[in-house]
Amino acid sequence: MTDTDLRQRYLLWTRRAVLALLVPLALTALLQAGAATEWWSETPLSQGGMRYLFMAIGAAAIMMGRTARARETVAGSLATEAIVSLSWRLVIYILAPAVTGAVLAFMTRQLGDYYIMLVVTLVGLVMLYPRFDQWLAWAAPAPAPDAPEAE
Repeated sequence: MTDTDLRQRYLLWTRRAVLALLVPLALTALLQAGAATEWWSETPLSQGGMRYLFMAIGAAAIMMGRTARARETVAGSLATEAIVSLSWRLVIYILAPAVTGAVLAFMTRQLGDYYIMLVVTLVGLVMLYPRFDQWLAWAAPAPAPDAPEAE
């Protein structure tokens, strides 16, 4: 596949991925609407260790995304379909902390929990969102290993 074809495919994928990246905005609006209700001001449920478990799961999603990206791209050249699939999985890993934070905020009725996880999502976006130069590197054939030199 040529660079021009890959660029067109990347632009098409990016247009679709941007829609998925609106999920945190929708979750923020949902949580703000929920916080304005009478139900939200009732006594929250016990936080206990669940709060930290949910936060750990959200943060682990970013690390799992880094691991998945490294594992998939270390072997060398990827087909375009594999690059698109990997990119979608990375977007899911990026969004996981915000979704986990929203569930946690509804459980504990504390918006701060969601906003902490939203920051983790933004960090994940910076770290994991595939750039076009990465797509080019992933599509390029792997360099041939050097032949061992005879002594």
